[in-house]
Amino acid sequence: MTVKKYKSGLTVIVERNDALRSVTAGIMVGAGSVYETPENNGISHFIEHMQFKGTATRTAEDIVSGFDRAGAAYNAFTGKEYTCYYFKSIDEKTECCFELLSDLFCNAAYESSELDRERKVITEEINMSKDEPDGVCYDLLYKTAFGGSLGMEILGTKENVARFGKSDIESYKKQNYLPGNTVAAFVGNITEEKAYALVEKYLSSLVDAQYTEPVSLEPQIFKSGYGEFIHDYEQSEISIAFPTFPVGDDRAPTLSALDCILGNGMSSRLFQRLREKMGVVYSVYTSPWLGKTNGVFTVCANVNVVNTQRAAEAIKNELDILLKNGVTEEETEKAKMQLKVTALFGKENPMNYMLALMRKRIILGVDYDIDELISRIEKITPAKIEELAHGLFTEKATFAYVGKKPQCNIDTAFANTETH
Repeated sequence: MTVKKYKSGLTVIVERNDALRSVTAGIMVGAGSVYETPENNGISHFIEHMQFKGTATRTAEDIVSGFDRAGAAYNAFTGKEYTCYYFKSIDEKTECCFELLSDLFCNAAYESSELDRERKVITEEINMSKDEPDGVCYDLLYKTAFGGSLGMEILGTKENVARFGKSDIESYKKQNYLPGNTVAAFVGNITEEKAYALVEKYLSSLVDAQYTEPVSLEPQIFKSGYGEFIHDYEQSEISIAFPTFPVGDDRAPTLSALDCILGNGMSSRLFQRLREKMGVVYSVYTSPWLGKTNGVFTVCANVNVVNTQRAAEAIKNELDILLKNGVTEEETEKAKMQLKVTALFGKENPMNYMLALMRKRIILGVDYDIDELISRIEKITPAKIEELAHGLFTEKATFAYVGKKPQCNIDTAFANTETH
């Protein structure tokens, strides 16, 4: 892997792999919902859509037809801390696809007719998202836990989407779409020289720009509480969040090991207890999210409303058992193997590896080093996992529930459960 950083702050990462006949390339910018305000919440996602809707020299149809003629896979997505645009093509079509990607990233036109058309599409996307209890619960959990920009929905509000104009987009991009906040990456059958030449040819406006300091983020206060959205869904969703630490913390691999043991996979403790032995959930899992300034560890369960109290009590019981009895050496070694395999398999998947390279640069400003990660995983011990678990699960949690009216509040059922 080679990394080149221009004076403007633009960073380019190249992972050459001559064994492939394809190239996966992307542009990631540090602009997501955590950089928004209530007044412009949703604009990061709105911009992501609008980048594909025409440039100074291409229509929206020209853009997608160009990618399709090259046989490329292409898309974009918006997260809380970044937005990414990418494609995967055969190696001989890399230049034409990267030229298209660069054009839509740098030269989007934001014509009023396209803005009005896309508002309808995004409004329908927002409506669809409300039909999925797990997504609604995820948003409600973050809103309850943080309240600030970390608690805002990535899709934004329909009211904001209805009034976003070209000036709103340009103002936000001027503040956040900066070369010093942007990473381009190539993984596959491409030389470093060719990749840098493509960047300097098609992203010249970013290469030649003056350096501007990106917007910094401040830590946001985690608040314990309970959020509830009662709706006639067939299934209900329970989510419980505990505050953790930012992504750069040395304990991040240990948190991932705890995730494996407690709720990541069919052999995890929660799955075996709630799904296999009790049969009270369709799915149950844990998930750590670590960002620039904050982190959370969540436990989620998809249940029938009649089983919500039993599920909450069983989750609490499993956490108490872990705190009381710890984890075994066998569980720890299995978790470490799962983490190593995930990292190594990820490197063999060009798309996953490219995203890992860019995320590490965008969030931490450092290189993704898989050998260093493996070394850190090897140092995980049962004692480290237990120490971390005690730090997490003795903190006050935040709860969210979405579904039909339960027999009792989930936080009450959770708090009143004792280990047995």
